[in-house]
Amino acid sequence: MTHLLMTIRIKYLAVLLFFALSLTDASFAGTWIQKSDHGGVARHRAFGFSIGGRGYTGLGHVNSGGTVNYKDIWEYDPSTDTWTQKADFGGDERYHCTAFVIGNYGYVGMGHDNLDLYRTDMWRFDPIANTWTAISNFPGEERRGAAAFVIDGIGFVGTGQATSGYKDDFFKYDPQSDTWVPIANFPGSPRSGAVSFSHNGIGYIGTGHEFGNATKDFYAYDPLTNVWTQKADIGDTLRQDAAGFVLDGKGYLGTGNDVDGNFNYDDMWLYDFDLDTWTQIEDFEGMSRRYAFTFVIGSAAYLGGGTNGTNFKDLWVYHPYLSDDQLIQSDINFKAFPNPASNVICIDLEDKHEGTLDIFNMSGRLVLQSELTGHTKIDLSGVSSGTYLMRVKTDMGSQVKTIHVQ
Repeated sequence: MTHLLMTIRIKYLAVLLFFALSLTDASFAGTWIQKSDHGGVARHRAFGFSIGGRGYTGLGHVNSGGTVNYKDIWEYDPSTDTWTQKADFGGDERYHCTAFVIGNYGYVGMGHDNLDLYRTDMWRFDPIANTWTAISNFPGEERRGAAAFVIDGIGFVGTGQATSGYKDDFFKYDPQSDTWVPIANFPGSPRSGAVSFSHNGIGYIGTGHEFGNATKDFYAYDPLTNVWTQKADIGDTLRQDAAGFVLDGKGYLGTGNDVDGNFNYDDMWLYDFDLDTWTQIEDFEGMSRRYAFTFVIGSAAYLGGGTNGTNFKDLWVYHPYLSDDQLIQSDINFKAFPNPASNVICIDLEDKHEGTLDIFNMSGRLVLQSELTGHTKIDLSGVSSGTYLMRVKTDMGSQVKTIHVQ
């Protein structure tokens, strides 16, 4: 697939974006922007989730020149694009764990530890107290690479790789009673490293590694009937160790690698839950990889870490409402200061052209517009604190930068 944004780079902050937008509506295909690297060591097979407007990742390992497993945990604040180290995981070092969020708590456990053993222990993370508490162990066989999703405050965990081989069993977890109950087995082939998520009361799981092969199939689970239903395949590519998320009512799946681990992917696919169709969209902007982590905050998804033989610690954000439609590449120069700003931000057009300023929130919605001369002070008193995209347009073209409003 032609990579439409491959050569576009922003001079100051990350990726240079140009897009066409009406004043009242946004209808975009989406694009990726690189953010700050996470504070820990580059690694793969880490977990990822979000709670309360912050992203979290941790654990994982590196296995080139010897294996090192980790138990550190990191919190990402999208408003400042910064990472903060949190309390270490409550169990021991490990990788390929299972993670999910119910309410204001994260749940992490199972996985592969330093003694080369698979685990069943599970832990609850309280981000406010910054503490880990052991909960009831997963009741199935010890394993790594299990899939998980949440429906109506209940966690669902299953599949994965155990000592006895790949698994297809599934269990549900009730945090109120701290109990696990078996549900209908996953109907596809037993597997590890599948992608899973939920939407509108239905759980979904697809791709992954089965015995001797990767997969492209996709299944839906209805907890009301305890029935799994096969859905449309995810393109024509067999893949394992991919990444996925749900954003603004659509499913996304991409990256991963082939069954031999020799070819890593950067393609991305969008799933329409109503039509049961997959559509290939713009490729992931970073390096192709497997074992990446993801989390969603508001109307933006984040993907980072992983490996293609080289371990990564980068982070990328995906905005579905920003695109390269009617792309105009430009070399115009302007300064925006101070950044972060509070009540006022100053815009200097270095080429002294007149122009316009548009400020969009991270959902792609216009929140402020102003005319520009060579030097213009912009009143931000009506703009809430947060991270925004600022587009400056002159007769020479347009350019977008990220600004932070305090």
